[in-house]
Amino acid sequence: MPSPKENQNVAPQQNPDVMGALRQERTPAKRMEVVDILAKSLEGSDENPIDYYNELAKMVNENPKFRVMRAGNTLFSYEIVGPGEVDVSMDTADSPRELVKSIQEFNKAMKVAGFKTFNADIDNPQILKIFDMTGIKYNLGQTNILLPDGKTPQMSAKGEF
Repeated sequence: MPSPKENQNVAPQQNPDVMGALRQERTPAKRMEVVDILAKSLEGSDENPIDYYNELAKMVNENPKFRVMRAGNTLFSYEIVGPGEVDVSMDTADSPRELVKSIQEFNKAMKVAGFKTFNADIDNPQILKIFDMTGIKYNLGQTNILLPDGKTPQMSAKGEF
């Protein structure tokens, strides 16, 4: 029986470093400076991260009900609007995997602090998948604000910690 001939037209197979990619994915993200988190979060907008940082600092200093909490490379800005209730916004530079951890950490901290419910405007529907993954209960509504595409109304969420 003749031996099979090697096919000279086939490119050698590339062996990607799968284990290296997994290790890199599992290592915690490098801690970023707050202004860098804001810069990453504001990419694609006209807002200046330093101006935004200064505005947050001013609000923290002038309003005792306004606070900012950091978890991972995510900043949660919130204002106490009633007993056990807060309005929350989020600026993040976290990967989706790290964002899940950051939201879980924020959720736990808010429970420990005695907060029960939150209100949030949702710009990115992907955040709802993270709420589902972390077990956060929420109800959705719509606002009169349009997203940058000019067609989609921004959603509003009311949820439980």
